[in-house]
Formats: sequence, structure tokens, C-alpha cells
Amino acid sequence: MPDRQRVLLAGEGDLFDEVSLAFEQAGADLHAIKDPDDDAIRDALAEGDFDVVCVAARQDALPLRIALLVRHLDEDVPLVATIFDDQMAAQLQEAIPNLQLTSLADLVAPALAGPCLDAELLAAWPDGEEVVGVRCATPEGPLEHDRREKPSTSMLRALATSVFAPYDRSARLFFYGLIGLGFMLALETGGAMAVLDQSFADALYGSAKSLVTVGPNEAVSDGPSWFKIAVVVSMVLTLLSAACFTGGLIERLTSTRLTGLIGPRAVPRREHVVVVGLGQVGMRLCLLLRECGIAVVAVEADGEGENVGAARKLKLPVVVGKGANPQVLRRLSLDRARALVAATNDDLANIESAMTGRSVNPDLRVVLRAGAGDVADETRSLLRIGHVIDVHRTAAAFIAATALGKAVTGVVPVEDHTRLLLPRGGDERFPPEMIDSARG
Repeated sequence: MPDRQRVLLAGEGDLFDEVSLAFEQAGADLHAIKDPDDDAIRDALAEGDFDVVCVAARQDALPLRIALLVRHLDEDVPLVATIFDDQMAAQLQEAIPNLQLTSLADLVAPALAGPCLDAELLAAWPDGEEVVGVRCATPEGPLEHDRREKPSTSMLRALATSVFAPYDRSARLFFYGLIGLGFMLALETGGAMAVLDQSFADALYGSAKSLVTVGPNEAVSDGPSWFKIAVVVSMVLTLLSAACFTGGLIERLTSTRLTGLIGPRAVPRREHVVVVGLGQVGMRLCLLLRECGIAVVAVEADGEGENVGAARKLKLPVVVGKGANPQVLRRLSLDRARALVAATNDDLANIESAMTGRSVNPDLRVVLRAGAGDVADETRSLLRIGHVIDVHRTAAAFIAATALGKAVTGVVPVEDHTRLLLPRGGDERFPPEMIDSARG
């Protein structure tokens, strides 16, 4: 791709500010328009001869509108835009020629996933049957790629955990009631065979009749008194087990559930990652972690959120609640979790969730998503609560490098700068030199 220097940048919010700074650090001839309207874009294109137009915003509506307008006004100028929604991106790619789309969620998910797998990893992503991790011994040192097998998951242990340590009340009632019914059936069957000298078939038939309240095992009437008393106790316990089983089953059938009893949608209880926030970034992170072989559960405050329905279809367990609620986090077995990721689009809410997680488990590994540069710096220097990833600053380096014509495959944050991942395993520092004066 040819080098591009004359850049028209349009957008809004902190992401626009970070991309603008990235272009300046790269030495581009930049014309930036914040919170643009149609007239501003039209005037800029009429007055300037740009090599590329870049649109950066957290919401998809503005990049969509600007991309359509630019292509209407200029059919040839290359376009680089940020789009979160996959379906919208596919439609835009077909409708608008010479358009390159980037997703902030896809760019930063590996950086958030890396510390979840290992505290030393800066980023991680799946590659076939392996997980590729990136580490760096020193901030100025070279990036090292670490390949490892995906963590193995014991299906038997996962099933046992789902049955004996279920997450919600309805699952506990259902499983414990079912276990109680099975135990009582086996106990009465064995007792009838041993005490009443019945065959297995007769003993099972009589016990099943008693279990489902069709009728008693008539042979019990001729048995010893102590056995009759034991059967009475068994009948009472069976009644209680049946009540628990029925209550749990009805609650599961009549209420909307975002978690399952067993299988992929069951809430994991050990060596899992808790992701607070199921926005675009949280959703992509959950899917990436699952592809890396890590069990994951999402916490979302809005049960009707944009990605909750998609998570149900993708069989991701979702718990509705606030990430800063210690009771919710305790119920998610945070003491046995790999890590907690605070991934909402609200920096202060992420800090609150991270601190709550640390209060529940002081040794917990915490990964904190930050968006505003100042909040990220303050969190890293003052709170010291975990791995802080400034997603806007990280993504801005990729967006600017891509817009300027560089072939970039990924991006990795390394303390005070960013490394661009290049084809064939190479990497490049961004910005090329330490330029931090723009942040004061």
C-alpha cells in the first residue's frame, strides 16, 4: 500500500482524540474535525487534497453516515472507519468500495485476554489447537511469542460441578431434588430386596409406585415394624425431594434464564474468567477466551442489553447483576477464578468493579479496561489494582498506522507505548520515539 500523509480525520469522543494524537505522533499532515456535520466534511473535501479519510467514533452511526457521505462526494479517496457491529460492517464493505473497516473490540480483545491467561502475557489469541501469547521482558526489549496448548477441560469435573455446585437457586432445587428422589428410590429398592426378599424387578416396581404416589409397595405391610418406620421416613424425605424438584423445574420453565443447568451455558466454578460488561468489547473478549479454552461467565447489569440475546444463542453464560455487587461476585466463585475483567464502557464503573473484586479476593488477578487516557494513567499510578488497558490508545495506534498505509496485523500495549504486529511475526514501536508531551 502506498504511503499516505495528508489525512482527513473525523469523529467524536476520546477515541477521536487518541487517533488524532496518534496521527500527530506519526508525523502525518492532519486535518481533524471533531463532532462533524455534513457541511464540515463537504467543505474539507472541497478545499483539501487528502490521501485518506479516517472516521473514528465509539458509536457506529457517525462512521456509517460519514463513510456514505465521503464516498458520495469522492469515489476514489481511500476510507478507514471504525465499525463495531459485524453485520453492519459486512453490509458497508459490500456497498462502499475502497473502504477498510476496523473494530475496536476486535483490536483490543487479545490485549485484555493476555493477562487473563498469564500475568506476564501482553496479549493472547487462539491459533488452531494452540494459544499464542506475547510477552516482553523489558519495555524496550523485543516481543517474544509464546505458544502453548489450550487448557484442557475435564468434562466429568465440569458436569459434577454443574450438578453439585450449581449457581442459582432453581438449579439447586432441581438437582438436589432429583438426587434426593434417585437416592430414595435406590434405598427403598435395596431395602425391599434385603428385608422383604423381593426380586429386583418387584422391589423396583413397588418403590417406583411409592415414589410417584401411585400406590405403596404392598409387601411392606407384611414386613417388620422397624422397616415400616424406615419406609415412613423415606416417604417423607421423598415428598420433600419431589417438592424441591418440582419447584426448581417450574422456575426453570417459567422464567427467562441466561444460564444453563449443564453444558456450555452452565456457570463455571473453577479456573474461569469473570467478564463484567457485555458490550461489544466484553462480548468479543468472552468469545476469544472461550476459543482459547478458558471457561468464562459474563456479568451484565441490563438483562435486555444489545448482546444478551446474542450471548444466549452463542451459549455464553450471562448473570444479570452489577459487577460492583460483592454478593454477585461471591456467587460466581471469585476465590477460584483465574481473573476478573472489568470491560464496561464506563471507566469509573470498571474501577469500582475491580476494587469490589479485590475486596472479595485480595489475590485476584484483575484486568481493567480504560477509555479516557487520564483515567488510565491515574488508575495505573494511584490504585495499582491490576492490568490497565487503555483500549482507545491501543486501538488508535492500529487505526492510524492502517490509515497511513502500513500493513498491520495486530496491536499490543507495552506500558508507555504500543507495538504494531507486522506480517511474518515482526513488530514495530508506535510512536517511533517517546512522544508524550501532547499529554502534558
